[in-house]
Amino acid sequence: MQPPINDKGSPISASTSDIMLVQETMLSHGLYNGEIDGIAGKQTLQAVRSYKRRYKMPQNNALSEDFIAHLRDA
Repeated sequence: MQPPINDKGSPISASTSDIMLVQETMLSHGLYNGEIDGIAGKQTLQAVRSYKRRYKMPQNNALSEDFIAHLRDA
């Protein structure tokens, strides 16, 4: 199985705990209904794009340090 990729085609390198934070945040916003497992799969990445669209952010799969920091501060 190929690892998830970001918008530039590179493998996602966010830590498991960061991905779990993303999943928990997306769940709390009603954008994700999968398991909180720390794996950035298809559902997680779709939720990230929806979140970014909702908050007028560049719509991509990037789980960048800036995006993670945004979620921590929100």
